[in-house]
Amino acid sequence: MSAHVAIIIHKMKDEAAFAEYRKSAGAAIAKHGGALVAPPSKPLQLDGSGDIPAFVTLLSFPSKEAAEAWRNDPELDELHAQRNAGIEATIYAF
Repeated sequence: MSAHVAIIIHKMKDEAAFAEYRKSAGAAIAKHGGALVAPPSKPLQLDGSGDIPAFVTLLSFPSKEAAEAWRNDPELDELHAQRNAGIEATIYAF
C-alpha cells in the first residue's frame, strides 16, 4: 500500500543550506521509489486554530517501509543533516 510523507516545516533556519539540500533531495527520494507530490508551499488553513507551519512538503512512496528506508538510509545521513541545518521540521509518514 502506498504511503505519503508530510514534511511540516516550522522554521527556515538557513535558506542556502536548504537550497543545497533541494539539489540532491529528488534523487535521494527516488532511490527509495518516492516522488515529490507538492514542493515546499505555504499552507492555507481552512479550519481549526493553531500555528500555521512556514511550509509543507508532500512526498509519496510505495509503502511506509520505503519511506522509512529513505529516512534511515545511512548513505543519506549527510543529506538529511543538511536538510536539518536548513530547516526545523517534523516528518510524518501515513
